[in-house]
Amino acid sequence: MHKKKRTKAKSHNQTLKNYVLKTAIGSAVGMGVFFLFALAAAFVLWKKDADTSSFKYVMFALAALSGFIGGFTAVRPVREKGLIFGALSALPTCVVLTAVSMLISKNGLAVTGWIFIVLDILFAAIGGIVAVNKRK
Repeated sequence: MHKKKRTKAKSHNQTLKNYVLKTAIGSAVGMGVFFLFALAAAFVLWKKDADTSSFKYVMFALAALSGFIGGFTAVRPVREKGLIFGALSALPTCVVLTAVSMLISKNGLAVTGWIFIVLDILFAAIGGIVAVNKRK
């Protein structure tokens, strides 16, 4: 007699663990992209002897780009709930950069900081949506 092997359905715990892992990976990728591009942009602006006020606009563009890439990376493997998990992937980046900027300036978050946070979360959510809707 052969015994039938039972296949277990994925448990809720395993699915949640998978979501958290993929979101953390997407967040790390987004943060890495941001820091690499910010370093490159700072170097270019330094070499061109650019005004420091132009640097915030570069940071806004980098926030959008890194948010999109992080959200896309987080959601692409699971292909569901792109808006939620895309936006969640941007939160660690926002927390780290906000903490660093507040430590450096020793003040509260300025308007440009809030714009950065909104852009990062918004574009991460868009990246998640694109990842869900992208064909294989």
